[in-house]
Amino acid sequence: MYTRSVYTLALFASAASAQFWKECTTFTLPNITGGYRSRTFIDFSGVTADQNAREVLASHGLVISDNGASGTDTSGVPHAFTPDNVALADGALSLKVSAYSGSGNVLGAQVSTQSQIKYASVRTVQKSSKVPGVREGNFFYRDSNAEIDMAILTSTIFEKSECRREGIWARTKAADGGDKPTHRIFDFGFDPTEDFHEYRIDWAPDAAYFYIDGKYQGLITENVPSVDGHWMWNAWSNGDPCWSAGPPSADSITQIKSIDIITEYTGEVVGPNVCPL
Repeated sequence: MYTRSVYTLALFASAASAQFWKECTTFTLPNITGGYRSRTFIDFSGVTADQNAREVLASHGLVISDNGASGTDTSGVPHAFTPDNVALADGALSLKVSAYSGSGNVLGAQVSTQSQIKYASVRTVQKSSKVPGVREGNFFYRDSNAEIDMAILTSTIFEKSECRREGIWARTKAADGGDKPTHRIFDFGFDPTEDFHEYRIDWAPDAAYFYIDGKYQGLITENVPSVDGHWMWNAWSNGDPCWSAGPPSADSITQIKSIDIITEYTGEVVGPNVCPL
């Protein structure tokens, strides 16, 4: 678990090792043949609320979505992403889902990588919202037929609904995998709304591996995408009782403390400086 003190120490360790890993030619990961040649660590712990979110994110290769992936879902409640709901708080990136007025769009927030990615390890340190009726996502996305996802549904963190069990959802969907994604559900051993925790996806050609706070949770080998696309972080609601639930009656805030992106997969590990992660 990331307590505040442990997380602070982790940030100092990351800063101290930054020069070291910049010299690495290849990063290797458990259970994955080959390695990755690029690493980008984005630390929001030092940002302040008066900074411009768009400029800070752009400096790290991230962009804010404007009305991306909006639409009317099976629930009949439309949702949209607005740049106004992406902000910098003191020490974190903030993704807001606005309290629903009862008409119009449910306004959420989304950030994505500017460049496309094919195979990666992405580690997101996040604190979930206490407001029910929101879906929080950290995921790879090409289109509706190519996706790898870790999703937190704030209404079913600990208690199941009529159609969803409690826990965090891990899903894969590939273009040739049919209409339904493959999914696994992992139980929380903590309250994700009380503190920051690391959610990690290791994506390789043959599988997607899932970790929470560095602890291996499981893998999915079916329907693993093999195309490039963007990595995204978002929070939204469509009122669907069998997914996000809601819409929320109060403003919901999801906070992200850091993002670590290891990418540029290679099947061969070569070079003088190979660094296990």
